[in-house]
Amino acid sequence: MIKRILAKAEDFWYRVILKSLLKTSKLGHGFVVTGAEAGTNFEHIYDNQPKGSFIIGKYIDKALLNLPAVKSTRGRKDDIKKVLWNEIYNNKQAGIKTRVLDLASGGARYLREFASEHQEGLIESICIDKDKSCVRLGEDLSKKEGLKNIKFLRGNLFHAGHLKTFAKKISWKPDIVIASGLLIYFNNQTVEKMIREIYDILNPNGLLIFTSYEQLNTRKLMRKTMATSSGEEWVLYYRKPEYWRSLLFEIGFKNVFIFRDQWEMNNICTARK
Repeated sequence: MIKRILAKAEDFWYRVILKSLLKTSKLGHGFVVTGAEAGTNFEHIYDNQPKGSFIIGKYIDKALLNLPAVKSTRGRKDDIKKVLWNEIYNNKQAGIKTRVLDLASGGARYLREFASEHQEGLIESICIDKDKSCVRLGEDLSKKEGLKNIKFLRGNLFHAGHLKTFAKKISWKPDIVIASGLLIYFNNQTVEKMIREIYDILNPNGLLIFTSYEQLNTRKLMRKTMATSSGEEWVLYYRKPEYWRSLLFEIGFKNVFIFRDQWEMNNICTARK
């Protein structure tokens, strides 16, 4: 009886009181109302400038931006940029202009920052997202920043054979495929299918870069207060490096490298075709 009462009280705290408070902050409003996976949320996380309604909203936003899980997301971007830098400059030495395909890209902040910092025409990027608001976001921001050789297109990655069809449509195979934050939303069967398609479209010796949560200390907060843009609960899949190594080698990848971020939440994974 007591356990049931405590459970109801906890549920009321999260789903009614805390949820209402979160809406006063910019990031909290995005997570609760816009949809947790929205590209605008990640842009705000990367900007790291607290905003909200009244003093309380700004205070809550600052607290959210300083959560270890949110810091880990910012760190993930920087880790991806480091891997990109190394691969792209290795390709440059080999006389190769790197072609990058970013899946479920949102605003593709890491690619935009790289293009802004390295104006040498080293890369050509195509960013795909099923959400037209994310496509518009990427287009508007890249135009505002004066970036070239980066395109944003709408596409549903989980239609059968979509990636192969898309690769034929753009008339090139990517040297790098990025799937940052994509695979954490789907079950093992869907993930395996997606990675097999990625392997098929990659150029020989091409690189897959993706991230995966091993743990997250805000699971309860996310589950009870936040939702995706479709209105469903924000449910994530957590996987150990052993799972990824087994799957990647089975599919045919080599040189699998997995490292954990300093917050011990994100695993950044790379694998070569």
